[in-house]
Amino acid sequence: MGKHARSEHTLELLLVSAAEQFATHGFARATLADVSHAAGVTKGALFFHFPTKDALADAVQLRGLELVESTLARLRADETSCLQVIVDVTHTLNRLLREDLFLRASVRITRELPRTGATDGGRAHDFYLAWLSRLWPLVDEACRNGELPPGRSVPARTVVTAAVSGVETLVWIGLPPPDVEKWLSHLWQLAYAGAPRRIRTTPAHPEATRVRGESAAGHS
Repeated sequence: MGKHARSEHTLELLLVSAAEQFATHGFARATLADVSHAAGVTKGALFFHFPTKDALADAVQLRGLELVESTLARLRADETSCLQVIVDVTHTLNRLLREDLFLRASVRITRELPRTGATDGGRAHDFYLAWLSRLWPLVDEACRNGELPPGRSVPARTVVTAAVSGVETLVWIGLPPPDVEKWLSHLWQLAYAGAPRRIRTTPAHPEATRVRGESAAGHS
């Protein structure tokens, strides 16, 4: 293995270890010593890549942001309705919060680190901003293309905010996936009752929302 490949391998070990520590113990309790020990990497190698815990947390949250981008791109490629994409994103989020280590870590980091406004230097890739800043424009697009009645953009953004924060909270407290699916379906039925186009409010593939081999939720 060449020097560059070894460096990339070490970086990946550190990121996975950090995500595990942040997801399990939270930002405040996770230590750089625990991260390096769990990764089997020296502290010197850790500090070479990440001089501070904040820098490490940023890198972990950036991985979570990459997941947001890839999820949205995949769903938009398969669906022309913006409203349907929003529904499918929230159901997918129900699954990803249980399966993806980096997303769970991003939630805990977001919960614990001090926040500032997105317009004055806030952490633009934290959990809530990452999802809402991409779903709100879909609401606006849905209004422009006639999927929502005129004047519904602001109320629809409110519902989207409730859906994202609600799914995250319900997963956090351990509600099983099928129960969150029902909650989301009921929410979208109410929100889209007056939409000109009929929208499916249930998951596209119900089996996809189940965590592999498990039937109950894990905590973030």
